[in-house]
Amino acid sequence: MNERSLQDILEWIVLGLLIAVAVLVVLWVGGWLFTFLGAVLKGLAGIVWVILKFLVPILIVAAVVYFIVRFVSRPKAA
Repeated sequence: MNERSLQDILEWIVLGLLIAVAVLVVLWVGGWLFTFLGAVLKGLAGIVWVILKFLVPILIVAAVVYFIVRFVSRPKAA
């Protein structure tokens, strides 16, 4: 049977605590990164929404005008 000394046990405890702290730091940094990424994506979605809010009605009006001009300029069949 392996007899572990008090120093071995304390080293394993300290190593476990260091690993736990490292994991918590990684999670904390990851949280900050995802928060920043979320803010960037939210801003990008806002810009796309504003563009579409003005672009879609303009495209609808342009399509209506195009079809009216096409209908009016079509030659009449006798």
